[in-house]
Amino acid sequence: MSDPLLNQTAGLPEPAGAVAPLRRDDFDRDVWCLMGLAVDAVDITRAVAAIDDAVRTRRQLSFVTPNVNFLVRAMKDEGARRDILNADLSLADGAPLVAMAKMLGVPVPSRVAGSDLFEALRRRPAFAGRRLKVFFFGGRPGAAEAAFEAINREKGGVEAVGWHNPGFGDVESMSSDEVIAKINATEADFVMVALGAAKGQAWIERNKDRLTAPVTAHLGAVVDFTAGGVARAPEWMRRSGLEWLWRIKEEPSLWRRYFDDGAALAGLALRGLLPQAGRTRAAPGAAEAETVLTPSETLIRLSGQLGSGALKPVREAFRAAAARGRPVRLDLSGVETADCAFLGQVLMLEKHLARSSATISLAGANRRLESLFRANRMNYARAAAGERANDEAPGMRQAAL
Repeated sequence: MSDPLLNQTAGLPEPAGAVAPLRRDDFDRDVWCLMGLAVDAVDITRAVAAIDDAVRTRRQLSFVTPNVNFLVRAMKDEGARRDILNADLSLADGAPLVAMAKMLGVPVPSRVAGSDLFEALRRRPAFAGRRLKVFFFGGRPGAAEAAFEAINREKGGVEAVGWHNPGFGDVESMSSDEVIAKINATEADFVMVALGAAKGQAWIERNKDRLTAPVTAHLGAVVDFTAGGVARAPEWMRRSGLEWLWRIKEEPSLWRRYFDDGAALAGLALRGLLPQAGRTRAAPGAAEAETVLTPSETLIRLSGQLGSGALKPVREAFRAAAARGRPVRLDLSGVETADCAFLGQVLMLEKHLARSSATISLAGANRRLESLFRANRMNYARAAAGERANDEAPGMRQAAL
């Protein structure tokens, strides 16, 4: 299914303030790899436009707002990593992620917190003659109902059409036919989930294809902020990256999570960030991709400089390989340098191949590339580059230049 994220890869100049054309699929995303996570180089204006387009066209859009806690969980739990990778849009939330992005040359325009995004939706004028219809799912006892009432006292761009507090069961018990039917009956545009990050993402993965609402996201704290039960940090603290201190003041029980995440982040910096320093910027130049089809796999021979401005042949080759659904071997023996935009495209290939239980293997990577994959925990199998004559089936070679 094509989805409504914004295409920033066409290579054409845009007028100042213009919104980029809509993308066809994940391989059109301006997506980058940040410490093993897929992150889109999208600001809050483009994120709002993507949500509006999803609602208008009724195309599915699930988005995540990864912060340090997301990053730490993804390091420890492959299921958590997979849930984040499966999202249609990934918005960097948290000052540490934005700082790491700048260090690695990932062009994240700014922090896009879930609460800021929802505020932007509330403040904007209603589009297409009506307001965005939101359903609150989860939250603390009483929070979803209070958020429902607070939104409906406003006359902004959002109206609340329902709420449900499922209690403290497991994902399966929260996914009954009755619960899904209750949500769908409201004809919501946006289901906002608040169950705790891990459980919330698992619930979305379990149910997003059963929901008629096109937009889903886990924005747990947003429900509390909207309900008024928890005050958000002053703007100066948000801008300076100190919102976590305010959150601890408001919710003292959070100190343990922030402490553990901070300790884990220090370890990640040593094992993942420092090894990438100075290695994540591709030299200017062209890239080439040659695809060889065999009955058992898709071999893609890449060469040149795999930088963000030269990835068109890579995107086309990866799109075709994902549609084929066979295991993919990436022959990198002709690659000189690569950046995090290339790794972002590899993550999209991994995401789509997983749907057919196919995998990626690497061949011929130089030390620089090996260190990049390793630092981002992209631990794909290593394979031999192979001889050209033995790899290809007659008449099955394709090239993207």
